Amino acid sequence: MKALASVLLCSTVLIAGCAGTSTKTSDTRSPAGERTDPLYSLTLMRQGSVLFQQGEYQEALNRFTQADRIAPGNATIQNMIGLCHLKMDDHAQALEAFNAALDLIPSFTDARNNRGVTYLSLGQYRLAEVDFLAVLGDSTYPHRWEVYYNLGTTYQRQGKLAAAEENFRKALRAPTPIPGAYFQLADISHTQGRDQEALDLLEEARLKFPDRTDVALALGRTLVELGRAEEGRPYLEEVVAKEPGSERAREAEALLGGG
Repeated sequence: MKALASVLLCSTVLIAGCAGTSTKTSDTRSPAGERTDPLYSLTLMRQGSVLFQQGEYQEALNRFTQADRIAPGNATIQNMIGLCHLKMDDHAQALEAFNAALDLIPSFTDARNNRGVTYLSLGQYRLAEVDFLAVLGDSTYPHRWEVYYNLGTTYQRQGKLAAAEENFRKALRAPTPIPGAYFQLADISHTQGRDQEALDLLEEARLKFPDRTDVALALGRTLVELGRAEEGRPYLEEVVAKEPGSERAREAEALLGGG
């Protein structure tokens, strides 16, 4: 059976340390023309955070790297450098940056979670598990639902399906459930022959997230695989109508043609 959805990793972005700062700085510059006053690093961090949110990861990395040259030894900057590298699939550099952040502040939970995601991306599941469990040991961490999802993914990739299911279900207890947890739980149910349970999970996801085309695609795909193509058709047609020309639409069209 095909997997119901691709795994989406949740990386926590820490920007609070550089948001909301508006301090004016003097225009100190290096001989090469680069400003070197320490307070300017805050401006660079703000710029980098905005660029990161816009998906401009290389430009964001340039800002954070410059901020680090001006004011070295800042764990938040190292965490953001790591996230930029992670988004660009440069896992070795990401790991180096997250390690640097944790060397500076061993209790930096965001950096530990992000390092766990990096280990998971590298297939180093035991190290990922250790980091995620350590993060969950921080009872004040506000993003623990995403960590349950990440831990569930770690166990699923190792074939530890009972542990994976337990953590994915915890991710669904969030005030806003993690959508990927529905997909992965449905995938586990589907591969184990619990097809109605898989459909029930996806239908629940549909009620929670009625506008998400990934949910509609997962429902349509599963119904087609179960020989219920006519029931799946409206979901697949919705994907094609909402995202014409996209990868999801192409998959939906292929499923419609095969149905």
